[in-house]
Amino acid sequence: MDALEYAWGEQSVWSQAADRLKADLERNRAWVLRLGVAGAVLSGAAIAWGIERDLGKVLAALSALAVGVAGLIRQSGQGAVQSWTNARAVSEALKSEVYLHLARVNDGARFQEQLELIDNDASGLIEHRAGIGPKDRALPEVDGIDSYVEHRIDNQIDYYERTAKTLRGRLTWVRRAEGALAVTGVILAAFGAIVGEDAVAVWVPVVTTVAGAITAHAAAARYEYLLVEYLRTAHALRRLRDRQGTARNLTDEELVRRAEGILSAQNAAWLVKVTGGDDAP
Repeated sequence: MDALEYAWGEQSVWSQAADRLKADLERNRAWVLRLGVAGAVLSGAAIAWGIERDLGKVLAALSALAVGVAGLIRQSGQGAVQSWTNARAVSEALKSEVYLHLARVNDGARFQEQLELIDNDASGLIEHRAGIGPKDRALPEVDGIDSYVEHRIDNQIDYYERTAKTLRGRLTWVRRAEGALAVTGVILAAFGAIVGEDAVAVWVPVVTTVAGAITAHAAAARYEYLLVEYLRTAHALRRLRDRQGTARNLTDEELVRRAEGILSAQNAAWLVKVTGGDDAP
């Protein structure tokens, strides 16, 4: 196996490892959200029913259990974001080196040197790739600037725009849920004040807590940041592809290097933002 095939196989392995880590992280975050909402609802139900009554005590206990389990899941996820993003960074670094070599921008010696550096950086993540083999796939059909644009730049633009569309949908759902819960809280507070029923007013903090849990979930997933960042990167790549602005005078090699620089900068910014002091779901 030559170095190029080896690097392409390693890229596949690290990409799959990153996908698996991300799936685990998203599953944990979803459970934290569900249990947080359940804990708030059960707490409100316990108070509304009467905490001194048997059913009220059971509901209160279940609420405490839900909150406690959510905390344990959150604690077990410490470091998950770092592992996921680091695995993804290794995958993207390998992909970049493969495309640079295929586009004849980096020679064999430079290619080998970069592969060794990436392997060394990935040494602390070996456990996360256990049991994963490379997918059977051909190398990208890149042998010049036109094929590089088609298989690298165009594919990345498509990826960023598709992902941005998905993120926009999730962000819209979050905003609608927050708005609906805010209106519900106001209505409950007003109705409780009119009828003078504590059983109604007790649900106001429950609704507020649920809204806060949804907001925290969206903040942890960085929906808003990623949406803007992906659209910005797609726009920058499109301008480069179409040779607009300063890209008009670039040589083919300079265009390839700038494209990889844009992708590298986006990955670096994403890594810093996503891991910025918030490992917990």
